[in-house]
This record gives sequence, structure tokens and C-alpha cells, in this order.
Amino acid sequence: MNRKRPLKPALIAAALFLVSLPLPYWTVIMKAPTYPERNLSMRVYPTHYEGDIREWDLIGNLVGVKVPPPIPDLAFEIVPVLIVLLTIISLIAAFDQRWLAVSMIMPWILLIGLTAFTQYSLYIFGHDLDPDRPLRYIEPFTPPVIGIKKIGTLLTFHLPHVGSFLFIAASLLLYWGYRTHKKGLGKQAKA
Repeated sequence: MNRKRPLKPALIAAALFLVSLPLPYWTVIMKAPTYPERNLSMRVYPTHYEGDIREWDLIGNLVGVKVPPPIPDLAFEIVPVLIVLLTIISLIAAFDQRWLAVSMIMPWILLIGLTAFTQYSLYIFGHDLDPDRPLRYIEPFTPPVIGIKKIGTLLTFHLPHVGSFLFIAASLLLYWGYRTHKKGLGKQAKA
């Protein structure tokens, strides 16, 4: 072990990763003329979807898309395991600073991978349109991971949710802990 006291940013990051696990990571809100009284929403958790799935599916049938998007069930088993693994690596790094570089890099690799996978899934979602859909005038489309998309008369907002913010906060804490620890080692070497 490189230090006797645990590194607080890594401990806090581990807690944030764990706390983020049961929370939604992403949300999509839809304004649709068929539901003028309210917006429809769908939240994506590391383990499942939740929200106005039935209503999304009804509108999806008109547009020719499959709701929920074609994300394999295996993804909902792998993502929680990866988040728990990040928690464990952060805890190890808190007590053994030789793991700090690994703990700092891994969340960003996972975030980039999940973002790329989500964007690919959204591309498939908007390009695998049912040829017998009622609204044939709607062309293939690609919703963004984060942003706004207009599809015919539908308007969708794709936004990160509280789980993503906690995940990013944990990742930034690990980066800060790594940088702080490195600076501390540099000062010790000069002394």
C-alpha cells in the first residue's frame, strides 16, 4: 500500500457509482399530438426500461419502430456488473494508490463504450422501419443520445438523467484524486 489513509475522492467515487446503480441514466421525453395533455417519457436504468412504454409502443407502431429500442437483454445484465466492477476498482484505488490510473481511466472507457453502443442502437431503431407502417412518409432517422429530434409531428428530447450525473461526478472525482495524488508524490520527491 502506498498510503496509510484511504484516498477520499476514490471512496466517494465508489459510493457514487454504487448509488447510481438503481437510478435512471437516460430519459427520453416525447411531445406527441395524440397525447396533448402530457408529455410521454421513458427512462433507461442500468437494468431495465420504465415509463410510458405502452403509449410509446402505440406511437412507435404508427412510425414503424420497435419500442423499446432493440437493446439486447444481455446489456441490462452486463452494465450493472460493470458499474459494480468500477465500484470495486475505486475502493481498491482508495487503499492502494497504484490502482488510481486504472480507476481513473476505466469509467471513461465504459462511458464512451456505452454512448457508442446507445448511438448505434438508436441508429438501428430509426432505420429498421416497418415497411407496412401507417405513416410511410416518415423517412429513416437517427435519434441523438443527447439532443432533440423532430420526427414528423413528434418532438423528442434525449437527456442524461441523475444516474449519469452521479457516474460522471464519480469519474471526475477519480481524475481529481489521481491528479492530486500525483502532485503530492511530486512534492514529496522534491523535498
